[in-house]
Amino acid sequence: MTNSSTLRTPGQLLANIPGILGFYPSDSIVLMAFEESDGDLTLGPTLRFDIADLSATLTKALTAIDHHRCVFIMPFAITSSTGSDIQRIAQEIFNHAELLDMPITALWHTAEIADGEPFAAIERDLSEISEELREIEEMPRDWKNGHIDQVVSAVTMEPFIREGRLPGYDRDEAHAPLHRRNHIIDADTLELIQGQALHAAAIMHDKDSLVNPRYGYGLEDLLKECEELIFQASTYGFDAADSCLHDLGLLGSAAMTMGNTYVRDLTAATYLDHPEETAAIMLATSQSFSGVIRNNALCMYAAAQIKRGMPMYAGMALGASQSADHDHSLTSLMLQCYLNGLATNCVDNINQGSANARSHYYRKLAQRTSDSAKSEDEAGTDNFDDAA
Repeated sequence: MTNSSTLRTPGQLLANIPGILGFYPSDSIVLMAFEESDGDLTLGPTLRFDIADLSATLTKALTAIDHHRCVFIMPFAITSSTGSDIQRIAQEIFNHAELLDMPITALWHTAEIADGEPFAAIERDLSEISEELREIEEMPRDWKNGHIDQVVSAVTMEPFIREGRLPGYDRDEAHAPLHRRNHIIDADTLELIQGQALHAAAIMHDKDSLVNPRYGYGLEDLLKECEELIFQASTYGFDAADSCLHDLGLLGSAAMTMGNTYVRDLTAATYLDHPEETAAIMLATSQSFSGVIRNNALCMYAAAQIKRGMPMYAGMALGASQSADHDHSLTSLMLQCYLNGLATNCVDNINQGSANARSHYYRKLAQRTSDSAKSEDEAGTDNFDDAA
């Protein structure tokens, strides 16, 4: 969240949108919700969708925002539309706001997000709506018309500058890595590795191999393997994700750890202790495999990006995961948190799930050890009931 002290005008807010989304939107509606906490306003959920989908998406987008915690919602239209077209867009938003009792008082519009680009507001008629909204003070002049501030100086650009990156030129460029496939290793080899990874993960879950000493591979061995992957990724430098695409051994081990919920949860905390390397490993894993491995890898990638201070990439990853499988439970849970401005809760929930999975493992291990010791005691006890 961003404190309102750094965001005082629509021009400043518009300049911050590329840093929030991770790309420069066009032909888009952006909804920015504000919350009050200890007397300060903070920027909460921010949602974007195509103007072409306005009628189909607006109600869903507005209700996705936890408006009970919102002081007001500012909608922005980034579009070249003018005149009656932009008025129609504004009126549709105002109609939905009235129907859903949403705290929206105006629509701000601009042709594009660029330094010095002019913006203007279309104000909503508040005369026949809730008394609370009618009591809002008249909009300041610099809120009605103005120019967008310098984008590179926006507070949300700081993480990009720190990493020597820029937001994507558009949505397609920003989302491209999440849909790119591994063309370094041939498809047949990747399919074979995926089958092996799923089989290994299934044995750990279905046969409790991690707590069965005859398999000779316990939780400590699994976590050590994760740490070795993380170390390997750390040696690859700036373009670690691309380098991981070449590493057959790394990809196979990472795929195994994402092969089902059980193994994913056991390893999650270890991965998230190293978010930089985990982001690279999981992006490469998602580009190399499909199904549950890809979905789990995208979720871990999202959590790692949140932890390293780049939550805009998390939103993209969770969207890609949901598109691939609407029924993937972790994706749904994380996306709900993310859309409600609770991105850090995603990481907390995964860490808690990992702690719970490990506690369950150690309980099962203790029970198996106890049962084994009891069986040995019984086998070593002579039965003298029939002795003379």
